[in-house]
Amino acid sequence: MISGFTYQFLTLILSFVARTVFIHTLGAEYLGLNGIFSDVLNLLSMADLGFNTTMAYSFYKPLAEHDEEKLAGLIHFYKKVYNVIAVVVTVVGIAVIPFLKYIVNTEQEIPHLAVYYLFSLANVVISYLFVYKSTILTADQKNYKVVNISIWTSLLKTILQIFSLLLLQNYILYLAVDIGTTIVKNLIFCRIVDRRYPYLKDKNVRKLDPEVRKSLFTNIKALFLGKVGYIISQCSDNLVISSLVSVTAVGMYSNYTTLITSVSGFVTTFSSGVTASMGNLIASETKERAYEVYKRVDFINYWLYTFTATCLLCLVEPFVAIWLGQDFVLTKAILILAVAIYYFKGISSGIDIAKNAAGLYYPDRFIPMAEAIANMVISIVLAKRYGIAGVLFGTLVSFLALSFWAKPYFVCRDVFEVSFARYAVREGREIVVSVLVAAGTWYAVSLVSLENVLLRFGVKALLALALSNGLLLLVYFKTSEFQYLRGLLESAANRIGKREKA
Repeated sequence: MISGFTYQFLTLILSFVARTVFIHTLGAEYLGLNGIFSDVLNLLSMADLGFNTTMAYSFYKPLAEHDEEKLAGLIHFYKKVYNVIAVVVTVVGIAVIPFLKYIVNTEQEIPHLAVYYLFSLANVVISYLFVYKSTILTADQKNYKVVNISIWTSLLKTILQIFSLLLLQNYILYLAVDIGTTIVKNLIFCRIVDRRYPYLKDKNVRKLDPEVRKSLFTNIKALFLGKVGYIISQCSDNLVISSLVSVTAVGMYSNYTTLITSVSGFVTTFSSGVTASMGNLIASETKERAYEVYKRVDFINYWLYTFTATCLLCLVEPFVAIWLGQDFVLTKAILILAVAIYYFKGISSGIDIAKNAAGLYYPDRFIPMAEAIANMVISIVLAKRYGIAGVLFGTLVSFLALSFWAKPYFVCRDVFEVSFARYAVREGREIVVSVLVAAGTWYAVSLVSLENVLLRFGVKALLALALSNGLLLLVYFKTSEFQYLRGLLESAANRIGKREKA
């Protein structure tokens, strides 16, 4: 987690520098183009059928039991699978080229559109060829190694991309740098995995047992349906905005999503750091013990998303105004809806930790698809009249109506065997607290009025940070979950103090 936070902080700084240079050299239209390509390629990633999630889950037990033979069999199986996936994504990706002109809605024709797209496609395909290498490190609770390498390659990539933009203003070179650093990063992953798990290179590997293969494909079928729905929901927003509003609107909104995604990266570092541990716990401990640990994890997750959502609500607009200018500030409705989506999807990620750790993919397999259909219908209907706000409203309503309640129902029933009604009451109470904290903090921050723009933003940031956490502390100080969190923080502080003395 510490490595993850360091990575996210450096990535945040670098992304803002690179984005600022990008906007001033190539403009908002190319920025929107970047977002659209990302969404199209995310749609193509449905070809992996959910293997990535299944792969991580399938590694937990053999890693815990040091079953080298089974791990070697799994790695060889996934290597073959992802080679096939890379070919499929390449073929389907090339087939999309004739339709790009309908997806990218611009006032003027963008030259070399297909070439830009092919460079972005190549970057995704290359990642597929190596994904199984980094996944075993993450499943083995060695994600810090992945993160440390990512820090240095991201730094190298950003410096080279900024250079290509400032000196040459060349978008193709900008994309080529991304491909080059992706290759370097994954080759380093391969070298680490080969050294740490030498038995994985053994060519005489026993094939997976029929029962193991059957279990994997059962999970994959369920995950495919879920993945299709999830990706459509995630990627449809920019595609609808591009088609029914404009590609420039995608670029304008992407500044908000960059801020929100950057903050989300910090918070999801926590969930990434504990998922493998939770998987080990569920596989080796009683349901009661696993549920107690889950409640602590979920509480920390809730706290993080409540105070970060509150800070985003208070600080995104003034930050964008300082960063890019008042012309790039969108309406208040767009901000509220974007932060609401971030918050509700964020607090439900605690359930996702337990769901993925337990390998519970089958019961709710149709929910993401139903959500995606509802999202598309509502977004398209509202986009023409309300623009970006209408699209975001469709995303929020479809998520709250389906996934937000369906996933915890199945986790409570099948993983922990506890009452869903008790979970729903607790969740509802926490949401009310979050709304009150956000509203109170937002009102207090709005009263800050100083002539110096930077000083005003600094005071607002400190007030938002202190007040949101202070109000949460006031509400939850006496709870057992907070006392556990307090113990963790005190323990960490004591360890740091001992190291400094030494």
